[in-house]
Amino acid sequence: MKVAVVGGGIFGCTIAVDLARAGAHVDLFEARGDILQGATARCQARLHRGYHYPRSDSTASAARDASELFQARYPEAMVNAPAHYYAIAPGSLTKPEDYLQFCDRLALPYKVIDNPPRLHGVDLCVEVDENLIAVPILARLLRRDLWAAGVTVHFGRRVEPEQLDDYDLIVMATYGQPWSRPLRYEVCEVALVELGRYSGESYVIQDGPFTSLDPNGRLYILYDVVHSVHAANVGYAPEIPPEYLDLLQRPGALTPLSNFDKMVASAGRFLAMLDPGGQGVSIHHRSMFSVRAVLPDVDATDERPTLIEQDGNVIQVLSGKICTAVATAQRVTNLIFGAAA
Repeated sequence: MKVAVVGGGIFGCTIAVDLARAGAHVDLFEARGDILQGATARCQARLHRGYHYPRSDSTASAARDASELFQARYPEAMVNAPAHYYAIAPGSLTKPEDYLQFCDRLALPYKVIDNPPRLHGVDLCVEVDENLIAVPILARLLRRDLWAAGVTVHFGRRVEPEQLDDYDLIVMATYGQPWSRPLRYEVCEVALVELGRYSGESYVIQDGPFTSLDPNGRLYILYDVVHSVHAANVGYAPEIPPEYLDLLQRPGALTPLSNFDKMVASAGRFLAMLDPGGQGVSIHHRSMFSVRAVLPDVDATDERPTLIEQDGNVIQVLSGKICTAVATAQRVTNLIFGAAA
């Protein structure tokens, strides 16, 4: 069987490897000059285990189960922070007691922290067992796996299904571009920040319009639910303001378009020493921009499923959280070759 996989992110690469290992002749097409250069490289790089989704048991349980498969496949890419904290802020869409019940219901281990370091003004803080992902190491592991599995990789090739008539099957792993139904597309920013008084811990303030801070080498990745989103539309394709087109192609930049000051001010409500009022210094090194695709009208649950749909010889994958990439590759392989693949 001759298969074309379009998209060289974590989902496309893992699917290509698994299909090749199952016996397919696989060509992987990536529009950029290397793998993992799009959304995979421009997120918080957290291996979710479910704690982030107390309003969607299905998303949380999928992350919990799939993260074990991901960690087993790529153990060398796992990064252990000194601690991972999840905090419930005042006005959260999830009350503290509901969050603890959620963790118990899904068998997610936690430890309640009464005096969390560098956190203030929160109603609950728990320490959990999660990992971060070293994306450069993950990319090296995937390059090894693609080569060993015999996948032929084509860089700088932006292709559409109608250009791939000579393939038996086409897998579109292009983050919802295209998708069979309207999606919500968002132009998102994450800021890379230097914080002198932090020592590598990971923080998530939830549940609603709050923030997260994750170590990334000697820097931190700052994300804000409100201020990280620069543009959004619901439709069949993203409507990207022209001034962001160049930023989406760059690995990072200092730009007047950044919402860094707003992001720091927002995070400083709960994280000590981020903004000037907290007597800290936050040095903005650069920001990374990407286009995110999520289901529309899921504000009530914040659901983030990974979906697979097939129409004729074209399979489309709408990727959810990175942690589901290995499980998704197995699902696609089983769909094509059967459960015995």
